[in-house]
Amino acid sequence: MNTEKFCVYVLRWRFSVVCLSLAITLLCGCGKQETNTITVYVSADEQIARIVIDDFTSQTGIEVAWVGDTEASKTTGLVTRLRREASRPVADVFWSSENIGTIQLAQEGVFDSCSTTVTAAWPAEYRDPSAYWFAFSPRARVIAYDPTVTNVKEMPAYWWEYTDAAMADPRFGTTGTHLAVMAEDANRFNSFAQELGNTPLLGGNAATVQAVIDGSARYAMTDSDDVHAAIARGASIAMLMPRHHAGVGGGTLLIPNTVAMIADCQHPEQAKLFIDFMLSDHVATLLAESSSKNIPLQKTVAEQFPDLVVQDPLQVDFIAAAKRRNKTIDLVMQSLKEARAK
Repeated sequence: MNTEKFCVYVLRWRFSVVCLSLAITLLCGCGKQETNTITVYVSADEQIARIVIDDFTSQTGIEVAWVGDTEASKTTGLVTRLRREASRPVADVFWSSENIGTIQLAQEGVFDSCSTTVTAAWPAEYRDPSAYWFAFSPRARVIAYDPTVTNVKEMPAYWWEYTDAAMADPRFGTTGTHLAVMAEDANRFNSFAQELGNTPLLGGNAATVQAVIDGSARYAMTDSDDVHAAIARGASIAMLMPRHHAGVGGGTLLIPNTVAMIADCQHPEQAKLFIDFMLSDHVATLLAESSSKNIPLQKTVAEQFPDLVVQDPLQVDFIAAAKRRNKTIDLVMQSLKEARAK
């Protein structure tokens, strides 16, 4: 090869190297921009989620692409989606408005352990032992009633006596969670399930509250946030917190929000920041001040919202409840089917 051809060859090689380097630089630049976005699956109500997520973006500069769920399939639709995407995750974080679906996903290996200074300090009773999920800002399970129609002093004191109350479809959302918790007392629950034959079964908790407002149901099994929302709209509605059993720790069931990081997610560092944010006093305050009036777990925040404090919450083994949830729901649906066939 003569000198001229050799020089041309070197110039061409250098140009190729420069182009390749430029391409790599551009790709890396795009990657850095993409890491400033996080994908979150959210089963909380849209108006509540938007307040929190917009605040996160404002404070961190991290944009959030979030996917919600419908009222009728609350949580369950996203749980199913996360199972389907487990081998090729799309989401970075799951923010659920209940906890049993989250517990089940953790047991199936859908989540990754999230270890930060904030999560390490989170109370043990509100987190997974292996840091796969964290519970915060619960809602209470309540009976909704119309105070102009029903005298609260005449209402039953225990959940077991509300077999005629309107109930959301237990295959979705917090109703199934509540029934799974009640099923710990197997004998009592079997009798309870058998007596549910006249229970109006509706699409969601908001629908059960509306049934009371419309007068088609005297009572409704629901969540406290749905009652608060109806009160804010000016509806004639109130709520009672029946007990589950006598004695300390037998009172109101609190169903927390949960947050978890998806295993093999694309943006783990941003996911950790989001989880730390969700466990902050700031978010607890936002949720307590919101229309859902979530109950803050942090003592310093709870002191600012004395009207939301539940004096005697039900002591629950949610891990055990998660194991019997599917069987419990099958039992209830079969009882309803048999009652309607008579």
